[in-house]
Amino acid sequence: MNLIKRIFSLLVFLLLVNAGWRLGTVYFHDQKFKDAVREVALFAGQPPTKSDELIKGRVMELAQEHEIPLDPDYIEIERRSSPGVGEKVIIKFSYATIVTIAPGFQRRFDFNYVTP
Repeated sequence: MNLIKRIFSLLVFLLLVNAGWRLGTVYFHDQKFKDAVREVALFAGQPPTKSDELIKGRVMELAQEHEIPLDPDYIEIERRSSPGVGEKVIIKFSYATIVTIAPGFQRRFDFNYVTP
């Protein structure tokens, strides 16, 4: 009886560690991707300014590097001009990913971001 209880406890522990690893990996990739996109937005408005298509292409490259399932249709580029400051580029995107938390149990996670 004691052995069965230990095996069951070990199984539960391993399932929790596995779920934590999978969720942590998804959030880690998301955070790294957001940092990279923030950097793209920061330098995109400085001379020479980049076209919207070039910025979208760079964001898609970064999404691929960080294993983010992003569709180009869900990327928006907005430009704001300020006197004396120049042009500010704002990048908005959203995506969803499905994570297998445990065998037979999946959950969808939605991510949205707007660069500052």
